[in-house]
Amino acid sequence: MFNKYISYIFYIIGILAGYLASYEFLLQLAPDHGIIVLAGWFVVTAMFFPLAPFYPGIALGDWTYAIVCFTAIAIGVMFGNRARKLKT
Repeated sequence: MFNKYISYIFYIIGILAGYLASYEFLLQLAPDHGIIVLAGWFVVTAMFFPLAPFYPGIALGDWTYAIVCFTAIAIGVMFGNRARKLKT
């Protein structure tokens, strides 16, 4: 049970890193965005959050978001697999 919760925590960290990278891109694209743009950004980022950290990495040379996102997802997968294995 503990492994499952740790897995979810790392998934949330990975998703937040993807959203932060995407929000950085949104601020550069439309700095004076309204509620419609923000809602569209939220939906599109929900579909493509693992791809969002590549923008700051490639365009700005800041790979921090990508490293945090993919490392957290990998650790979440490992804990999720361990939770499934220990359950049976």
